[in-house]
Amino acid sequence: MITGKILGNRYVVNGLSADISGFVPDMSADTYYEVVRLIDGKVLFLDDHLERLDKSVSGSTIVFPGDKMIITSLRLLINENPFTAGNIRICLQKTGEGMHSLQCYYIPYIYPDPSMYLKGVKLSVYPHQRPNPGIKKWDDQFRRSVGEFIREQGVYEAILINPENQLTEGSRSNIFFIDQEGSMITVPEKEILPGITRKYVLEIARKNDIRILEKIVSLQELDSMVSVFISGTSPKVLPVKQIDKHYFDANLPLLHLLKDEFEQVVKSHLTKL
Repeated sequence: MITGKILGNRYVVNGLSADISGFVPDMSADTYYEVVRLIDGKVLFLDDHLERLDKSVSGSTIVFPGDKMIITSLRLLINENPFTAGNIRICLQKTGEGMHSLQCYYIPYIYPDPSMYLKGVKLSVYPHQRPNPGIKKWDDQFRRSVGEFIREQGVYEAILINPENQLTEGSRSNIFFIDQEGSMITVPEKEILPGITRKYVLEIARKNDIRILEKIVSLQELDSMVSVFISGTSPKVLPVKQIDKHYFDANLPLLHLLKDEFEQVVKSHLTKL
């Protein structure tokens, strides 16, 4: 069971502030969650996260508490802790028959350093296929095993590979490929957890008339790709220089365009609570 460390002085449960002393999140329970990023005291892509959380629990026995309740909890959490930046986990968790709780708390994070955006990061493939990729539900066993794999391999992220030897998504990110014609390749949405950062990267590509191909790239096709990058809450748009023994151009001009334009999108999607 992964319990997970939390940060700060206070957390919020069912709309009430509580001291973190003695609080250990139990992530082995029936837990649906989102991780939102706090930048300069403002929440990034708040509406998108709330919409996705609502969608994730829609097929479960957990009742979505409503945007207002979650926003009130986030506001209380932010006001009662000393952080202006970081990652906040929002959890909806089954606690008993017909009962659930809403918890919000700060979690540890690792953001890429500037050199990673310039030189790219290393990834490794990891055999795994999500049973319900469109739902953001905690999988304790997977989180434990993939976390150990990432640490053992000394890589930034693990890329999931299915039984057909196809690369689908990162363990906590989405992956994009750029082929020799300059097309941007993304895995079809039905095959993955469609990330919020991914959504805006695709909007940037359309705005700039970049050709988008929806397909799954196999391991055998990796050497035909010019560039690779991942997207997510913590990495934003992050170039990849290597996947196992395959190497890529981390300085393609298209990558710089996507990174720069995404930063502008970030500035226009911050919510002060």
